[in-house]
Amino acid sequence: MNREHKQGGNETGKVAPQVPWLEWVASGVGLLLVLGVFGVIGWQLFNGATVPPVITVEVENVALVEGGHRVLFRARNRAGEAAAQVEIEGTVSTAGSDPETSRVVLDYIPGHSEQEGGLFFRRDPRSGALTLRATGFANP
Repeated sequence: MNREHKQGGNETGKVAPQVPWLEWVASGVGLLLVLGVFGVIGWQLFNGATVPPVITVEVENVALVEGGHRVLFRARNRAGEAAAQVEIEGTVSTAGSDPETSRVVLDYIPGHSEQEGGLFFRRDPRSGALTLRATGFANP
């Protein structure tokens, strides 16, 4: 009986190919990416990513510009879902006159983020009561 034994071989006598180290690295990177995606999805699920938009508006700056006054504001989406076509309305009220209203539409505010914008008024917003608020949004 003639038996030949080849090192690294199998029953058919063929040498099993070894997996290159670069292939192991690429597989590890792919595994980390997949686990990261599932981790982000899980985090969003448990941290309010499905809560409808909650938009708050804060005045940042009021300045005199040609033709009137500019009010810069920051609109924050404190919830997880994004909002599109967010309408911001500003009103300046002074005693003895009708309120002046200005509106702007912000295209998109992602969840847990903010966008800046501006409104223009003829009257000085500092001379009366200035109110800013979000009046509506659409689902993107």
